[in-house]
Amino acid sequence: MRQFLLVSLFAILLSDIMLGLGLTLGPGLSLKNAMLYVLFVALVLEFATGSRDSLSETWPVHTAWFLLVAYATFTWLAIVTIGIHRAYDAVQGFIALKSQLIDLFLFLLVYLYGPKDSSAALNLLRWLIAILVIVNLLTLMDVLNMPDLGIIIDRSDGRLAGPVNEVNQYGAILILIIPITVGLMLNSVGWRKGLFSMGAFIAFVLLGLTVSRGSYLGLAVGGLVALYLVRDHVRRESIVKGAAIIFGILIVVAAVIAYQNPEGFMAQFNFAGRSLDTASSGRIDFWRQALTMMSYWPISFVTGYGWSAYPTLFLGYGDPHNTYLMYWFDLGIVGLALYVFIAAWIIKFAVQSLPLIASDWKPLIIGFIVGFLALHVALFFVGLYQPWLFIWAITGVTLRLVVEERRRWSGEIAKSINTEDQ
Repeated sequence: MRQFLLVSLFAILLSDIMLGLGLTLGPGLSLKNAMLYVLFVALVLEFATGSRDSLSETWPVHTAWFLLVAYATFTWLAIVTIGIHRAYDAVQGFIALKSQLIDLFLFLLVYLYGPKDSSAALNLLRWLIAILVIVNLLTLMDVLNMPDLGIIIDRSDGRLAGPVNEVNQYGAILILIIPITVGLMLNSVGWRKGLFSMGAFIAFVLLGLTVSRGSYLGLAVGGLVALYLVRDHVRRESIVKGAAIIFGILIVVAAVIAYQNPEGFMAQFNFAGRSLDTASSGRIDFWRQALTMMSYWPISFVTGYGWSAYPTLFLGYGDPHNTYLMYWFDLGIVGLALYVFIAAWIIKFAVQSLPLIASDWKPLIIGFIVGFLALHVALFFVGLYQPWLFIWAITGVTLRLVVEERRRWSGEIAKSINTEDQ
């Protein structure tokens, strides 16, 4: 029942975003919120009755998330009670706090604690990625008008914004799920292997159509860093074989781009006679303005201007197209350090667990490491909103798999020691 609810929550959220269903129950409250809070309350009750494992291995990331939420809430209260920013909308600021921090933490928790064992976690992850594969298939069909489903909004520059209606955000989630889908493909047999093979290929094609340079760079740099971190767990022949497959896919992707949007692709990579700011699509100017404003109040480098202050101080403009700078501007080095710790701890935990993970599971965990690192490179060039919910759901399930594998290994070691003692 719980797995059904978790899959349903994921599917409803995707459907709401993709089809614009507007499943709201009131300001800041939606059907997604209602399901999320019911699942969270159920977890709390299970903890209260002692029927749910605390998963102490993951407590460092819980603590950092709690502190991040607490500090953001403190800065919101400071703005509201002291009146630091006159034009600040307290209600919208709180809704942003709930949707962009608190709900993300709850998504991580319910998808981490929801599955009861490794088998349930693997099945849940397969369902989540399978749903994304179906969504990406519908997206590709709509883009190629085979048939025209009327779901994806066409941009004037021909770039693909996907179901989330934003090019760079869609590219960011694609570079997370591509390596994970490949990992599931290598972990599967039969029709599942075919499904995830198709899913990885389609995601590559869609990534090409986004023409998101930040996502391309994220996948390239993140992939290389990840391969270095997991070098002891990947055979050279596997790397050569993988590189050959990727090269073949890139040829197909290039052909699709040449057919669908050659002008838009070339425009993004034509740097001749363009300033650095123009070549970066204005990002350098956004970053300069944000850092300049912080220099007017130097303590903001430490404390930040307060949660969701950026849109107020920059006349409604949402973010500086840099997730790390956005955390730094709003929450100072305190908030930035907490988020970087969360991301770094998850990567370190997954990498350090690889020697304890069964060989059949390693491609999946390595795929997660590659995707999570690629995403966090791309975050230098984009501010994420809706995709975060999917990202933390997938992260929670994957962490549960890692924890269960560590425990399986510890159990086998303890059993072998007991056998030797006898």
